[in-house]
Amino acid sequence: METPANVCVIGGGRIGLPISVSLAKRGMNVKLLDIDENRCKAVNESKSPFYEPEMQEALEFSVKEGYLSATTDPSCVAKCEVIISAIGTGITNSGEPDIESIRNLSEMISPHLKSGSLLILKTTLPIGSTRKIAENIAQNSGFVLELDLFVAFSPERIVEGKAMEELRSLPKIVGGVGPKSTKIASKFMGGFGGKVVQVSSSETAEMCKLIDNAYRMTRFGFSSDVALVASQNGINAYEAIKASNLDYERNNIPLPSVGVSGYCLTKDPHYLEASGGGIWEKRGFNSTWINARKSADYQLEHAIEEIGESLTGVSGKIIVIAGLTYKENVDDIRESHGIYLSKRFLELDAEVRSWEPNLPIGRDLHIENFHDESCLDGADGVIFTVPHKEFIEWRDDPKGVESMRNGLIFDGWGIIQEEKMPNEIVVKGTGKGI
Repeated sequence: METPANVCVIGGGRIGLPISVSLAKRGMNVKLLDIDENRCKAVNESKSPFYEPEMQEALEFSVKEGYLSATTDPSCVAKCEVIISAIGTGITNSGEPDIESIRNLSEMISPHLKSGSLLILKTTLPIGSTRKIAENIAQNSGFVLELDLFVAFSPERIVEGKAMEELRSLPKIVGGVGPKSTKIASKFMGGFGGKVVQVSSSETAEMCKLIDNAYRMTRFGFSSDVALVASQNGINAYEAIKASNLDYERNNIPLPSVGVSGYCLTKDPHYLEASGGGIWEKRGFNSTWINARKSADYQLEHAIEEIGESLTGVSGKIIVIAGLTYKENVDDIRESHGIYLSKRFLELDAEVRSWEPNLPIGRDLHIENFHDESCLDGADGVIFTVPHKEFIEWRDDPKGVESMRNGLIFDGWGIIQEEKMPNEIVVKGTGKGI
């Protein structure tokens, strides 16, 4: 395949839109296909629906120069040599993979494919899904895999806040349903920048995506359990872990936190677990990464319990959730532990406020949001869920704590400096000791 002039990216979310903008900035004609009419309208007006460094300027250039446009019409696929699927997937309430959003992909694109089309899946999938999708598309379109239809999986590994930068720099893993698909997809993916790593199959590439986040989850779960043991023994987990890591190259232990959340860390361990088939039942216990996921989730309930004990119950109390986004300095609340905490405290009949500087005041949330420490006025307790830069700055001059009714601070990230707090303020937290 020659360098394609026309590319269709399906899904205009936090993966699909940065990919679209990056390709358009390189001079390719990009059609962004999304079911959300409002999102398409925003993109066509050069308005990014979310914040990502570098992206707004690149979006404005791409739309102005005519390289990028968004549509809800799947017939745009007919004009494209390359189709990239960035459709989001999820998990059910029971933790099973939910790929319903991608089941219609074949029906959507098959009537519009041309001979020689390349489909690259970036959607997180259970192992083996790419091949099944490819075979279904081949059957529906009449094209033959590895002859006039090429399909590969290339996991997206970028993180929010660095998406545009990492699209240029991170290694690109590519595995096709056959060697020709791998070769053609690798050539295309190499255009983004960064090293291309070819693997033997689409299944291997799918597994690479899942083990990335399952491994990270395992490490975070380990730290969560260390925090629990430290608390039970009156030890500061942050001090112990930092001392263990210092100048000891065999250790790289993460610091604990009150929550490990977000779209991928919540979902991917379950996808890898599901790909194990019946092996877990056969051996009698789950994978390390699923147990790690449970360990991290338990920290949330542990925090709720500690706050309740400190305040002699939370019913009727005013609780401030400092941080609704899933990580620091972003505006994404998908699968956020801050959102989870806010809803749990509401269930316990508390009055809940949020202190979230990265979300607009007028955003439709289930609780009132503040951008500064005025949220502490009359509050009984505040729980810091993420280390936003505004919270790091606040800890050095903790204004507003004197206006709290009951001065409880629960430090979920080890960011609070207790010596700078007034004597009447009680500081507890994840791994802080009892």
